[in-house]
Amino acid sequence: MGQVEDQNQNFETCHKLVDTVILELGLDPAKNRRETTDANRLAWQLRRGSAAVYIFLDARPDSNYLQVVSPVMKYDEAKAFPLFRRLLELNSSALFGLAFGVKGDTVLLSAERSTMDIDRSEVKWMISNVGRVADHFDDKLIAEFGGVKQRQTVAGVK
Repeated sequence: MGQVEDQNQNFETCHKLVDTVILELGLDPAKNRRETTDANRLAWQLRRGSAAVYIFLDARPDSNYLQVVSPVMKYDEAKAFPLFRRLLELNSSALFGLAFGVKGDTVLLSAERSTMDIDRSEVKWMISNVGRVADHFDDKLIAEFGGVKQRQTVAGVK
């Protein structure tokens, strides 16, 4: 098979892996699917406690990627510097395979990797841990730095 065929097959395999993990979590993958603005992207939305968890499967020219993202909070611009410092400290000491980031006025927690050689347990770990850690830190970060829980969708999801 050619590289494009291999990548297409990998994309379909990963799509099935995500659906399987969502089923294992007791949810219906079809009901949790979301439309996207990109034809080369599949998306799902789940909830873990107070945290929304978005799962993206992207077909890019070089490879396929799985990204799991949770919008944690909209932050108070006046407290941005101390918040950013705290997020960097958490990235280096409390998170393993996950990272906080910022997009616009929103703090995100994410895990991502190429889908090459990915298996069900890795997909489940990414989804479960992003949800668990986002749910753990959202209230703590808001209590410490102000801001509000993020209730809007992630860009690119309708």
